[in-house]
Amino acid sequence: MFYERKIGSLRELVDEAVSMDADAGLRILGRVKGKNCYVFVTRFGEQYTAMFYERGPKRGARPGKRLAVEELGGIKELESMLKRITTKPVTAFAY
Repeated sequence: MFYERKIGSLRELVDEAVSMDADAGLRILGRVKGKNCYVFVTRFGEQYTAMFYERGPKRGARPGKRLAVEELGGIKELESMLKRITTKPVTAFAY
């Protein structure tokens, strides 16, 4: 069964990342290199991986071309990256 929960603030997003299981993830709407994107975050141990994909202009557009991948050493690095890329207001989903 697939479950998705909406997240509406940066604080809630960071809290969710701290408590994520290995089979959980985050989908975040963001901007990278001047482009709208989807950011998918997963966790393995204390490390996080963020994958950035182009997002079309239409709401609900599927992910397009992969723009970048970042390996983050811990929650502080993840929080710093999230502050840089998240849109205002924060729109994210935990799954």
